[in-house]
Amino acid sequence: MKRIVVMLIGMCVIAGVPWCGSADAKDMKIGYVDVFKVFNEYEKTKEYDAVLEKKKEEKEAQLQEKKEKIEQMQNKLSMMKEKEQGTQREKIAEAVKEFKSIERESFIDLKKTRDERMKEIVEDIDKVVEEFAQEEGYDLIVNGNAVLYGSGNLDITDQILKKVNQRYGR
Repeated sequence: MKRIVVMLIGMCVIAGVPWCGSADAKDMKIGYVDVFKVFNEYEKTKEYDAVLEKKKEEKEAQLQEKKEKIEQMQNKLSMMKEKEQGTQREKIAEAVKEFKSIERESFIDLKKTRDERMKEIVEDIDKVVEEFAQEEGYDLIVNGNAVLYGSGNLDITDQILKKVNQRYGR
């Protein structure tokens, strides 16, 4: 919401709407940032991705182990007497239910962790952009993905990326 308001005010100022302020657009210092590039090249993102990938692989290994046990139980089924097969089918059904539960919980857990970390990373980037704007005297910085045209000298993506990685390295 904050971004939308800032963007609307910036557009009003650029368009010269009187109630938005008296600054001429040529007097404003404006920049844009490719947030996706900063997000993807941020060292914290890379580290978090590696941690999540490892966690995902561990969960997949656990699921594979359960799946193999179920397959072994199914293979033994044909060699059993009819009376024993009923008990074995119940055990297989319970194992399949447990497998699906673990699979669902793993997916939800990974998604929750990923969402929390993405939010943290976006907050880091937003904070650096805001501080950079104040330090460098910018009146408006917009997301480069929303810019239809922008002169290359307005692109401050690399500066933001450098700052965000420096801050993370502390």
